Amino acid sequence: MFHIPLTSLATHFGAIDIYFFDQLLKGRITKGMKLLDAGCGSGRNIQYLMQAGVKVYGADASEEAIAKVKSMASELAPTLSPKNFAVADLASLPFANATFDVVLCSAVLHFAKSEDHFKSMTQELWRVLKPGGMLFCRFSTTICMEGKLQQVGNRLFQMPHGPIWFLADEALISELISDWRAEKLEPLKTVLVEQERSMTTLVLRKVE
Repeated sequence: MFHIPLTSLATHFGAIDIYFFDQLLKGRITKGMKLLDAGCGSGRNIQYLMQAGVKVYGADASEEAIAKVKSMASELAPTLSPKNFAVADLASLPFANATFDVVLCSAVLHFAKSEDHFKSMTQELWRVLKPGGMLFCRFSTTICMEGKLQQVGNRLFQMPHGPIWFLADEALISELISDWRAEKLEPLKTVLVEQERSMTTLVLRKVE
């Protein structure tokens, strides 16, 4: 039975990505697992996990974001080492091969500077994941947006809200899955947001 009062849900779970929360509900993230939030920002997706006994790590290019996450961890999960949280480009993660049971990367990959940068980031996410582990990525793509955006480079698009984003397409995503010989834990799911962008969720298992 779920006993958390509705009024305290936000306090308990924070601003966690609802699509990532779905993986919690399915029991794919449990106490004691080692989880990396790659591109963690200020920690919205790991606030609850810290309190739930998950061994949380984080990486982000922003020193300010990592400082905030370290402060959050010191309050919510003081047993976590500050060394778990690193300022780093996702294309060069400071963690050993096959370290994590779960790697999370939410709303980050579309900030890649090029296709090579995108592939370097995704390869690093895969490298640090243990065999049998889960990779969860949510990022903007061209799926459902074909012909609706102004292309300014190789998979680079001028977005309606201003910035230039790197948008993977279904062919590039399929190429990654094939190259890694990964198992899909979920069908590829894409949500169209106000006809301005689409957000695709990719959930894979690293086959042992």
